[in-house]
Amino acid sequence: MPFWISLAHREGGPVVEWGAGTGRVCVPLARRGFEVTAVELSERMIERGRSRDGSVEWVRGDMRGVRLGRCYRLAVCAFNSFLCLTGLQDALTFLRNAREHLLPGGLLGIEVSAFSPEELADPPGGPVLRHDFTRKLEDGHLDRFSVSRYDPALQLLSMRLFYELYGPSGELRDRRAHELTIRVTFRDELELMLRLAGFDVESVYGGFDGEPFTAASDHLVVLARSPR
Repeated sequence: MPFWISLAHREGGPVVEWGAGTGRVCVPLARRGFEVTAVELSERMIERGRSRDGSVEWVRGDMRGVRLGRCYRLAVCAFNSFLCLTGLQDALTFLRNAREHLLPGGLLGIEVSAFSPEELADPPGGPVLRHDFTRKLEDGHLDRFSVSRYDPALQLLSMRLFYELYGPSGELRDRRAHELTIRVTFRDELELMLRLAGFDVESVYGGFDGEPFTAASDHLVVLARSPR
């Protein structure tokens, strides 16, 4: 969040978040006084987002074609929302829509996961269950496991995600599974798509401290500006 907050202070509002989910980015921005619009397709996520902060303007819609009736100084598409557009034309359609919602000289920030060839390759014997992370919570912790398969021809990564929620004493409280398919996007491809959509690519980072993007980077952060 410090990266997006700093960017919002630099660019100013209003701000739009595309694929906002439950408000991971837009809610902290709204709490710091920014005028924020959040676009999300899932009504359930919008309901959870509204319960967190009522000052955000929540709009249910598809970020490829929704029309908001206004323009913004800053647009954010974070936490792999962009990768949920599983077709190349879908991605270009969204980028053109995002540009049309920016004021002249407005900024779009996109953040996606950067995958190494080793992460995308199936291990010998086929896909295996991997432990992705453990996240500490106020009253316990959350573990996530996954099984994935990557189709290099289509650049589609299909995953089955398993979540286990534990209480403070280590007792299992909940267990859920979720299917997800994303389209892996690489640096040069993303830059080219942005240029085709009419943006000027301004910066490329490998993380939220503004570090250079390298083969070892876990994140790809691209900032692109609409024509002035």
